Amino acid sequence: MIETHEFIDNNWGRCLSLKNNQVELVIPFEFGPRVLRYGFIGDKNHFAEFPEHKANPNKENWYSYGGHRLWHAPEDVFRTYQPDNDPVTLEYSNSSVLIRQETEACTQLQKEMEIRLDPEGTHVQVIHRIRNHYLFEVRLAVWAVSVMATRGRAILPLPQRGPHGGKNLKAQTSISLWPYTDLKDTRWQFGQKFISFRQDTSISAPQKIGIAASRGWLAYLNHAQAFVKKCAFFENQTYPDQGSAFEIYADHKCVELESLAPLIALEPGGVTEMVEDWYLLKGFDLNADENNLDQLLSQTIP
Repeated sequence: MIETHEFIDNNWGRCLSLKNNQVELVIPFEFGPRVLRYGFIGDKNHFAEFPEHKANPNKENWYSYGGHRLWHAPEDVFRTYQPDNDPVTLEYSNSSVLIRQETEACTQLQKEMEIRLDPEGTHVQVIHRIRNHYLFEVRLAVWAVSVMATRGRAILPLPQRGPHGGKNLKAQTSISLWPYTDLKDTRWQFGQKFISFRQDTSISAPQKIGIAASRGWLAYLNHAQAFVKKCAFFENQTYPDQGSAFEIYADHKCVELESLAPLIALEPGGVTEMVEDWYLLKGFDLNADENNLDQLLSQTIP
């Protein structure tokens, strides 16, 4: 059974709760499109929250707020950081919520997210859409950013490995680095099956890494649970950021799990979308080695 109800949050103002018998999502009316909370009912939020941003009176600036947001790549100081501080329109039924912002005045792009919660279990489908109301085509890629709470461990899976020789002689994937990426940073761990990152609130240096071909998912371990987001990867398509389809960004405040769609030329009046599937899984040790973690994730990720 799914329930929806509006309420006033002390930090965020008017919000909508969407929940079944296991998990709850919280969506704000006063800015967005955002999802501020995803977690088991009565348990901790897997997303980071920065309510102090809401109190800032300068609405001409962009603020993180935390939660899950929709951007478009490639990243640009002007168009990426358009403020989303104004109220959004929410249309909801018993099982889904459509969040739509006003068209951005500077870019003439309009963002919306459709949230669909299963009647039972933890599965959530998130459809990210961008509409082009500009007079000309715009080259972009849908970019979904999940801002995760501190003190967790991000997991970026590598493609299925294999021995040297035979059919394994060709390169399998590529890794993208940013000018500030430091591979010596001890928060990174590079294994045979995963690249992982351990969030540390005492280290402020930002880090970021991206990967092309992956297994189509990202995970974040926290609260003895795993947040998993799945997103389709399309071979022979052009992705932003030197071909990155999945990315991890982190600093002392949060970790961001980022998925991207291929770059397209979005025609005037056109719309493009990208679908993610979210899951919450219990019984995960933050310090598990990658073999045990790989086995557990392989058994539990739908």
